[in-house]
Amino acid sequence: MSTELLDLGVAWRDACAEFSKATKIDIASEEKESNGQDIVNKLNNARAKDAESHRKINKAKTAFSRTITAVERIGTVAAQGASMVFGSPATITMSCISFVIDAGFEYKKIAHDIDEIFDRIATMLERFEIVRDHQQVMAPAMIRVAHDLLLAVVAICGRCIHVLHRNKVGKFLTVAFCSDDGGIKDQLHVLAALENRELQMKGTLTLVAAETSKRNTAMGFEDLKASDAKILNSISQLNDSSTDKKVLDNLKEKLGVGDSTSEAEYRAYRDRLLSETCAWLKEDSQYQAWSDKDNGESSLWVLNGDSGCGKSYTLTAIVRDLLTRYPQGQHDANRVSVAYCYLTRPGKKDAQNSKTGPSIRGALREWAWQIAQNDLFYRKDLQVLFKDGSDLGDFNEIWQKLFIDHLEKQAAFFLLLDGLHELEEKELDDLITLAKTLPSCSGLKIMITSRPPFVQKLRSKAPNIGPVVDLRDKAHVDMEKYIQKQADKLAIFKKATLDVEQLKAQVCSGLLEAVNGNFVLADYKLREIGSKYDPEEVKQILERTKEGAGFSDSIVKDIQECNRTLTTREIENLNALLLWVMYGEWSFSTKELESVLFIQQGRSSLQPLANEIRDKFSAFFDLSDETEELDSTVTLKHDSIAEYFKTLSQEQNSSDTSAVQALSKGEIRMLQNFIQKLCEQDVYERIGLGPFFDQKLSQSDTGVAVDCENAEAKIARGCLQVLNGEFSTDADDLIPYASNFLVTHLKQIDLDTVDPRVKAELGPLLVKMFKDTTAIKKVAESTIMWSYDDDGIRKVLEFFRSSAVMRKVIGSEVSDQEWVGKILNSDNPELELLEDSKRVIAELWCTEEKAWKFLRYFKCLYGRYNKVKSTESPDVYRLDQQVDENDVEVEEIQDISRMVQDLLPLEMSKPGALRNVGVTYCECGHVLEAIGQLKHALEIDPDYLLAHASLSSTYTQESKTGPVPDWEKAIHHQDIVIERVRSGVKLFSDIEPNDQLNGLLSDKAYWLRKLGRYDESCAIYNTLLQENPKNDELRLELVFTLCEAKYYSHVVKTLQQLGQDTDEDTQENRLSRFFHTQHFDPEFHSTILLAFKKVGNMLEIQGHYRQAMNDAINDKNKQNWRMKYAYYNLTYYLAAMLHNYGGGTAEQEEAVQLWERIIDMAKAENDLYMPQIFSARRLARIYIAKAAEAGRDSAVADEMFNKLQGFALTAKEEDSDDNHWGGGLSRREVRSLLGRYYTRIGDVERAKEQLRPAVEVSIKLLSDEDPDNDYQAYLKLGDAFMDFDDDANAIAAWSLIQPTEGVERLLAPLKSAPNAKGRISPVNDTKAATNSESVENKMTDDSQGRDEQSPSRTHLRRSNTIGLGRKLFGPLSYSCDGRCGTDWTYADDFYVCRECIDVQFDAPCLEKLRQGEIKRDICDKNHKFLHVPAWSLESAKRAAEDKVLVGEEVLEKDAWLDGIKKEWRISD
Repeated sequence: MSTELLDLGVAWRDACAEFSKATKIDIASEEKESNGQDIVNKLNNARAKDAESHRKINKAKTAFSRTITAVERIGTVAAQGASMVFGSPATITMSCISFVIDAGFEYKKIAHDIDEIFDRIATMLERFEIVRDHQQVMAPAMIRVAHDLLLAVVAICGRCIHVLHRNKVGKFLTVAFCSDDGGIKDQLHVLAALENRELQMKGTLTLVAAETSKRNTAMGFEDLKASDAKILNSISQLNDSSTDKKVLDNLKEKLGVGDSTSEAEYRAYRDRLLSETCAWLKEDSQYQAWSDKDNGESSLWVLNGDSGCGKSYTLTAIVRDLLTRYPQGQHDANRVSVAYCYLTRPGKKDAQNSKTGPSIRGALREWAWQIAQNDLFYRKDLQVLFKDGSDLGDFNEIWQKLFIDHLEKQAAFFLLLDGLHELEEKELDDLITLAKTLPSCSGLKIMITSRPPFVQKLRSKAPNIGPVVDLRDKAHVDMEKYIQKQADKLAIFKKATLDVEQLKAQVCSGLLEAVNGNFVLADYKLREIGSKYDPEEVKQILERTKEGAGFSDSIVKDIQECNRTLTTREIENLNALLLWVMYGEWSFSTKELESVLFIQQGRSSLQPLANEIRDKFSAFFDLSDETEELDSTVTLKHDSIAEYFKTLSQEQNSSDTSAVQALSKGEIRMLQNFIQKLCEQDVYERIGLGPFFDQKLSQSDTGVAVDCENAEAKIARGCLQVLNGEFSTDADDLIPYASNFLVTHLKQIDLDTVDPRVKAELGPLLVKMFKDTTAIKKVAESTIMWSYDDDGIRKVLEFFRSSAVMRKVIGSEVSDQEWVGKILNSDNPELELLEDSKRVIAELWCTEEKAWKFLRYFKCLYGRYNKVKSTESPDVYRLDQQVDENDVEVEEIQDISRMVQDLLPLEMSKPGALRNVGVTYCECGHVLEAIGQLKHALEIDPDYLLAHASLSSTYTQESKTGPVPDWEKAIHHQDIVIERVRSGVKLFSDIEPNDQLNGLLSDKAYWLRKLGRYDESCAIYNTLLQENPKNDELRLELVFTLCEAKYYSHVVKTLQQLGQDTDEDTQENRLSRFFHTQHFDPEFHSTILLAFKKVGNMLEIQGHYRQAMNDAINDKNKQNWRMKYAYYNLTYYLAAMLHNYGGGTAEQEEAVQLWERIIDMAKAENDLYMPQIFSARRLARIYIAKAAEAGRDSAVADEMFNKLQGFALTAKEEDSDDNHWGGGLSRREVRSLLGRYYTRIGDVERAKEQLRPAVEVSIKLLSDEDPDNDYQAYLKLGDAFMDFDDDANAIAAWSLIQPTEGVERLLAPLKSAPNAKGRISPVNDTKAATNSESVENKMTDDSQGRDEQSPSRTHLRRSNTIGLGRKLFGPLSYSCDGRCGTDWTYADDFYVCRECIDVQFDAPCLEKLRQGEIKRDICDKNHKFLHVPAWSLESAKRAAEDKVLVGEEVLEKDAWLDGIKKEWRISD
């Protein structure tokens, strides 16, 4: 076994051990869900009841499904790397995800924010999938990255569970994203770093990303697979705020864009471009003129070329160049927008999700959508356009309203359109209309690509359309390099002989001439050449290519060969595989496709499908090389295969001819009889006609073909058969796919064109899914989708109304006919259709032990309940995705319980059902009701262990409206459970007692610590550590307990003992290992620092850090990202320790050097970890301070500024002004820091120069009547004025960020009684304004008069809360960096740091900061702050009247803005 495989095996065993330490869960022994179906069905739960919040959570189901899909598919790469004791890498990762979901349901609120976490994870994993299929080219590096990605997910899951079990905060997302608490954010950035490292591998791919042998790159310059493009599309949305997303979603809907993949296609093409690609553009005068925004002579440029000649890649190179020259998202006066559209033909998978096909109008809308995402001004103009109810109208109006009208507003557009030949000829007139307007439109540039026939038609109708470039001539040098490079890789040319060299030279020169600029054809022929053994065969291929043989010829030849050699069964299998691979929504594994063939044949093959693909179907499919063949991914050898069959299908629909149909046996016999009559018998036998016809007769009646017209219906049929359990368990590997995409395929079926026989087979299957109890139970979790997917239900009812679909139902059992009739004749067929499954789901809710399962069943029932209520009352919002448990009211649970009581009166009276209802109350945030219900269950059965366990957990819950945690009662019930489990009683029927005990004891120890019973807590931890001395997670909890008990010397002694020990298995110093396993936990660092500080031994703790850093950087496995990550984090915290507590200049200089080392190392190795971002932000403050100290225009100041600017120079060309992921600081943040600096030294004009872009954008955003994005303007103004030390205007701007929900009912009394103050907080507005200056001298006294409901006192709320429990919601997304759980959705009593970036505290946490009690390296106690005053009804009333309090003066808002424009010299 190779060292690499051993290292991977060790890495996985270490990861499993770390997971177990963090979670007290043994992955190897605990039986857990390990496939996509089970887990996806486990967490489709995050939805809300109002339109605004449901948009925010709308990604949850998709995000989690994407994560599971990505893990499964990446597992196919990782499966070949490690020798596992149990499970595969994907299986282990699935189990860990399943455990974290259990923890999330056990500790509520994870579900609400799971979309953010898993969307981030899924996006990063899916980026890997884009080039996953190149693994044969890049192995073993690709395999290594695959393992590292999955290992990172396992680590994230462990940290999530660890933090949740400790129950430190009330809101999970705060832990995960708003701080580095618990290490979850850092682990996510590990994924980002791995993703970035993986993306660098794409530099090894070819010029055009054409397929090489053994890989599955989507070949074809115009035909990038849309499924991959969709994956990349989500990446661009990572930094969107929820409010921005709401606005953009609305514009997207108004524009009618749909799920376009153009942006993702650009990224995919761009990532495969080599640096020298399209170098001719630099020297081309026509391009240089066209790409100059100030050159008005060349407005339209046409790139002309045949299929495969590189049109899409050339256009992509041009887009890349334009985005570099004209950065997007600058939000300043330089409004140059770059937009592009990649057209795809109808029938191609995911091709613009449109049956109408691509169009010029669709391209206009796509361009507008892209520009709106990058140009706030354009976005606001579109909002006004659509708010006025404007209809875009005909083509001329669309062109005018979306583009021409904006040229007068100093906007300039570069618009690029790829694949014009994909348009119908009728679209030509629209294009000509567009072209004719260009000469008179300054600032408008258009580029199109097309094939020669379409260009000829275009030029015939518009002779003066503009310059046309023939790519065959321009790309000749690129083609020559490409052929040579690919030929160098072929094994047949590796032998260093003269004959081989001559043959290679002949191939390179011959192909260069023969393929006529077609990169794809060149690659196809090179692959064919590479498979040959005889030089003569190579020469024959070359000659045929020169004679014009292209893709179709090769495909026809392959089909004819299969028709000749394959049996009937083999051809049927091949046809089925082609259909599913071409029309499936993801790439299938051989395991899944074996299920597909089982559906078709009704039996399993004795031979693995992988063997059949390699031996019989290799002309059509590529098979990824995996250790486990069942995990191998099957993909088309080339997209041209799909194009061929789809084109053939279209031709057959227009004419009844078939190009390569095999003869039937009857036709063969007719021909045989005819020839026998013509020939003498001896001649017939001598020329072998007898055996020839015998061979033909022994073969198939059918030929290789794909039923494109019925593809969606056939796949939907297969999904229904699997979900209904038609094949026992033999086809269950297809259940995850069927659960995810059945509705997708049903919606794509056109009943007018589908074969009547196929339609008739759908009817009974649909009836069974909704009527048969066994079928409902089998996929109960999957069928939850029907409770919320009204469109899917309507599609099913459409099928029920079709006599063609119901033909076999009508002719079958009377009960089925009557059932369908009852549904269709019902007053509400949609509800009636779900009626039969309601009882089954209700029973499962009552009887299931696992909380995550029965909560899903509850949400299924809730979906039905919500549907009924929304039908009865238009005021009830109809959910289209699963409800968020935080939005479920007590009365709703009671209503659903009564509904189930009516269905199952006996079941609902049992303690198990009562316990499940109680847990449901608890998970929905109703703690008092949960406690009452669980007590009732114990009254019926005092020995019911699950009720005791659930009650103990419920007593630990924190709630805004419920009781505070009762740790004593929690421990009382926990002790009952522990005692019974110790005696051998199972808590869960499928989990052994010993597997539960340690987790129960660990929870008890934590609860004892919360009670201050430290000695008892320490005793439990010490006992557990004696049983498992390697468990560093338990040791960490012990350290926390000792520190909280102020046993500081014990902490020091514990670490000293660890430093003297070495792990017998790994020979690793145990103290270094402790640091390496906890490096991402800020509480770990702050705790041990406190202990050593208290005992006065700072040098010793610094020595421990240096030793752990040295061991990490010298780890024997140099590629171990965990050690690298540990090194970065330990270096960061050592630097922070030296800088904050070193006490001397030397220590502070060393701290700066250490932070700079992190950034330099990360840049050199292309890493991106959170320590890099934190280091950049710390250094930025230090650089600014040094520049200010050195004085303006000094050499030191210039050096500091250059370093500061360097942080923002690594952003990609498409990154927005606010994107900080490149190097720790965004361009906007750099301008902000420089503005602060110039303000500090008194250089007002240069300060304004840095801050003016933000002020200018804000004024523009406020210049129309649309208020949706006004909060962004006020936020930018508030920050800019704070940087400028203009506190009065800063606070005035902040005061205008008001609640958007819930405030109207509070303002109503004020409107009717003008003199009423109606103030919630007793603080006077004038006092709030005058005292809202910096708190550099002292804290303000505002908090002393607040009542107990004041926002600053409520640390568990999700948003600002006012008196009487009423909630207000606004557009802001701010959280306290003290990590107390306080969030703000509007301006309301918080303190913004003037020196840090994006740091704010509430009053109690600011006081903790000043006292040194914040347990994380954030901000500084000596920093200055801007106080944003408490919100009041008076301020809300003032804002509603378009007035603003500036200092002590109330101004009209317009007058205030006019003053700002005058002061900052901003024109209208």
